[in-house]
Amino acid sequence: MIKTIAFTLTFVFISIASYSQSQKKFKLIDEDHGHVIPFANVIFNDIKNKGTATDIDGVFFVESTIKTMTISYVGYETKTLHISSLKHPTITLKQEVSALDEVVLEGENPAHRIIRLAVANKALNNPENLNAFTYDSYDKVFVDVNDDAPQKDSLTEDQSFLKDAYVFITETIAKHKYLKPKFTEDSVIARRTSGFKDPNFAILANSFQPFSFYDDHISLFETDYLNPISKNSTKKYKFRLKDEYIKNQDTVFVISFEPKANRNFEGLEGLLYINSNQYAVESVDATTHNSGKIDFTIQQKYKFINDQYWFPEQLNFVIILGEGFGSLKYVGKSYLTNITVNPPLKKTDFPLVSLTLPDNNEGRLSHYWDQYRKDPLDKKEQRTYVLIDSIGDEIHLDKYLKWAPSLAQWRIPFKYVDLDLKKLASYTKYEGTRLGLGLYTNDDVFKNISFGGYSAYGFKDHTWKYGGEVLVDIPGEKDISISLKYKNDVRETGTYSENSNENPFSQRHWIASQMDAIESFSIYTDMKLWRNIHWNIGFNTANVTPLYNYQFINNGLSITNYINSEINVGVGYHVKEQLVNTFGVVTRLPSDAPVFNLIYSRGLKGTFEGDFNYNKFKITLDHSFTTKGLGKTTYRLDLGYIDTALPYGLLFTGEGSLDKNIPFVVKHYFQTVTPYEFLSDRYANIFTTHNFGRLLNNKGLFQPDVLLYNNLGIGSLEHASNHLEIAFKTKDNLFLETGLELQNLIKIPYLNIGYLGIGIGAFYRYGYHNLENSDDNFAFKYSIGFSFK
Repeated sequence: MIKTIAFTLTFVFISIASYSQSQKKFKLIDEDHGHVIPFANVIFNDIKNKGTATDIDGVFFVESTIKTMTISYVGYETKTLHISSLKHPTITLKQEVSALDEVVLEGENPAHRIIRLAVANKALNNPENLNAFTYDSYDKVFVDVNDDAPQKDSLTEDQSFLKDAYVFITETIAKHKYLKPKFTEDSVIARRTSGFKDPNFAILANSFQPFSFYDDHISLFETDYLNPISKNSTKKYKFRLKDEYIKNQDTVFVISFEPKANRNFEGLEGLLYINSNQYAVESVDATTHNSGKIDFTIQQKYKFINDQYWFPEQLNFVIILGEGFGSLKYVGKSYLTNITVNPPLKKTDFPLVSLTLPDNNEGRLSHYWDQYRKDPLDKKEQRTYVLIDSIGDEIHLDKYLKWAPSLAQWRIPFKYVDLDLKKLASYTKYEGTRLGLGLYTNDDVFKNISFGGYSAYGFKDHTWKYGGEVLVDIPGEKDISISLKYKNDVRETGTYSENSNENPFSQRHWIASQMDAIESFSIYTDMKLWRNIHWNIGFNTANVTPLYNYQFINNGLSITNYINSEINVGVGYHVKEQLVNTFGVVTRLPSDAPVFNLIYSRGLKGTFEGDFNYNKFKITLDHSFTTKGLGKTTYRLDLGYIDTALPYGLLFTGEGSLDKNIPFVVKHYFQTVTPYEFLSDRYANIFTTHNFGRLLNNKGLFQPDVLLYNNLGIGSLEHASNHLEIAFKTKDNLFLETGLELQNLIKIPYLNIGYLGIGIGAFYRYGYHNLENSDDNFAFKYSIGFSFK
């Protein structure tokens, strides 16, 4: 038996070795620029149905029985070669001086028929429509100086110490699994990164682009590009049938695509290779069209597996960021192997965090690399590791990875303590400029336990504020934290105990002018309760002093100060949630899927001398969706309810953002309403924004996005007569406002990588709450943003 097994293994090994020796490996590149040429057609011995195609890396193999081969690629001169005459494995093709599109004199454009068939078969060929699948991947990402960008004369190639190395390189080996509709796990088993001995992060090349080329919109850098194989795309794109060739028993159609002239939408350009077998995408080479300071190219290659399914086997991307001197090129390559379709997976097979890292770093000396690498590292890649590793050792790069968890919380780590950046400086209309200092102990003192505090001074209200906190993090998948806080501070009216806006960059934060002074004690816990659900519960008691003229009638008595004790319960539900662990920090990937949040508060009269019993609910639903050809709609449904009479500071207000001295557009607020114009104990608001994209122009510096706003709300206030010495209105009738914004109207180049954009918006309130003076119904505002285009 042992002899039989040994003989069999020996036979298999010799067979594989003999087969590999019978093949010659070639690489196809551009003659002038040295770029690899992917997906070129190679015909053997001038037999149409016998041949191959180059892969994403321009590589192909030829058996020893082949005498001649003819290589063709769109935009290049066709070349016929005798195998025996080739002395080097690299073959070059020269670009044609002029390549004119064919002219369709009569009848339908032949490319349109093929595109329509590809669209009709999208559901059949989309791998994400499979019930489940698993695969392994080898990912490589490197950063290089963009050779195509003009560089300053003072920095020549000979002077650059990186001329024979990349700026950065990282490799990752991972196992992946998927269960419909959106359960995923990327389990990293080995990683290697230049400059770091023990990286606590992993970069997967296939995470930079969609897994397949079948969604109606291809999302790249949070911009949605219309897919050329989407319904009615022939009205938006110009298609040309460039070539067709026989491959085995099928025909491959090579079709070029680019946005039609004067079509203002985010589009792609490049080549599609459609296989007549199920009219599936066999490969695609697509680049963002007219994309400004960032160019994004994706290349995907599919193979037909199990004689039934088309599945990706190579996913590459190239990102060119910036123009001219300092421009960098980010290149990622992902190779998929060991593909299994429809394995018996269950929801319980998937962890809460979709990207998981090994406890130990399987890195430099791991046995995995030779098994998964398609090719050995070339000299430039090897030199990158040697050079950048030496720099990393010299400046101790690994220690800077410890900064990541702190920076994610807006903190800068020092020995023993972190500096809280949010406490350094801020501004509100009430406090004016506020300067402070916040310090929190870090893992150098106690691991998973932090003690901290802050102190701040407002230069307009001339008052000191201060507070302290004990924070305990409990390691594990549930991501549990417990916080015990004391505060002697101010809080804007209408906000919850733990729901105040502390973002110093929020324009809505700047116009806060109506404050309560609070001295509070609280304890809260946050945790990941179940998949897609985040949970927090806590208790808060506060001594509240309104910092404005106000009296509240409570049981026939007039009061100003009061004590409020309450239990708060918050539940957040994220549809299609994906969590990743990066740099030791669990973060949620951006998504347009619905997000539901509920906050319930129960007032406790008599507990720590609390003055009120009540039930209070606040519910929000956030969602975005794209309508092909029309743009992207974002909306928020905002509901609130209180079941009894409460002081002003505990009711619902603050939903307005109109301040003529700080006139900025603030999303999910009323634009024509002053901050505290309305007061409610129950309300319903809907805020909608529709981004039409660049309707006016898609070229040059003048490329504003056109946004349409429609906001409405209704509410009521029982026992309105209980509130004295303060002005307010109620929304007993429907409030309506509409606005138009030209976003990024003026663009200022920033660091050669993008633009700071300044926009303008005009808003108008109408209906029952229309104001007597017509000019007061208008609000004109600015907006600020950043874009690559």
